[in-house]
Amino acid sequence: MKILIADDEIYVRVELRSLLEDLVPSAEIIEAGNGTELDNALQEDYFNLVFLDIRMPGASGLEVLEKNFKRHQNTVFIIVSGYSDFEYARKALRLDVTEYMLKPVDRKELSEVLGRVIPLVELHRSEEKDISSRLIRDAETIIYKRYKEVIGVAQIADELHVSPNYLSSQFKKQKGMTLTSYITDLRLKTASEMLKLPGANIKNISESLGYQSSRHFARLFKEKFGCTPSEYSEMSRV
Repeated sequence: MKILIADDEIYVRVELRSLLEDLVPSAEIIEAGNGTELDNALQEDYFNLVFLDIRMPGASGLEVLEKNFKRHQNTVFIIVSGYSDFEYARKALRLDVTEYMLKPVDRKELSEVLGRVIPLVELHRSEEKDISSRLIRDAETIIYKRYKEVIGVAQIADELHVSPNYLSSQFKKQKGMTLTSYITDLRLKTASEMLKLPGANIKNISESLGYQSSRHFARLFKEKFGCTPSEYSEMSRV
């Protein structure tokens, strides 16, 4: 389980981390000290459970949540605040915040809250696996359609409406290799087949596969196949 704690008061983060490490010892815990750090964390990664303060420098917790909510619909959000204002609570509920806790958080209350939300977290985790698998399938579809163009992680992530870091981490987790390596591997395998054809032109092949430099293409090809494109082409026709 991956947990994010977002609060501008360091003693609150330290205390909450200590309680969570005791109550959920297997969890990976990340901290954010202001609204900007919270926003960056939610843009770049996925969390199962997020504890966030309302008022923080940079942007409020609710502002950041509102901005990122659609992308994190399988994340359980818990407000931890010193404010019991009804308007804050009403807005939090509209954003589907699961729990609203007041500071200071004590062990008994946190234990009760975790008892209520962890089953929901586990349900979302199973759903996230399906979402992640679908994301990778969609990425592969784009790659197979456009791998001969100049395309990279940023363009694919933009088409899939996710952050490049999130796409990269999910792709490597499922495929065992980076997305860039996957594209390169596909291009080089295609090149190896094209080099077997009579009259194969290395420069034309490299350009047709999205390489702007035939020298760069030749270096990558040799790293994969142990010989230059010219040598491979000659051996294929023997």
